[in-house]
Amino acid sequence: MKLLVRWVVLTIAVWFADVIIGGMNITDGIWNHLWVAALFGLANAIVGNFIRLVAFPALILTLGLFSIVVNAWMLMWVGDASDALEVGGFGSAFLAGLVISIVSTVLGRARRDDD
Repeated sequence: MKLLVRWVVLTIAVWFADVIIGGMNITDGIWNHLWVAALFGLANAIVGNFIRLVAFPALILTLGLFSIVVNAWMLMWVGDASDALEVGGFGSAFLAGLVISIVSTVLGRARRDDD
């Protein structure tokens, strides 16, 4: 059940980034948003953790802010892997990663406060 809730939170965050960031475009439809969120979550869980391990010194030096750069890389990778997502460049991916991080954190904390 927790995995499903986290997927819904990530889907809302990806949708919000799609609405706000002009350089990020997800093909219309809830299924495409769910698909992009699933791919992004999977990419972050598998490849993102490896990149964070390799980039650990950068994460320490930036007090964790480098994870937004890792999110941007993951968004660009998902954009290359899926026809449902188009990312205009690294700047758009960086801003979208920032929005996704903020919205996921806010919704995740709100969900935990309800428990």
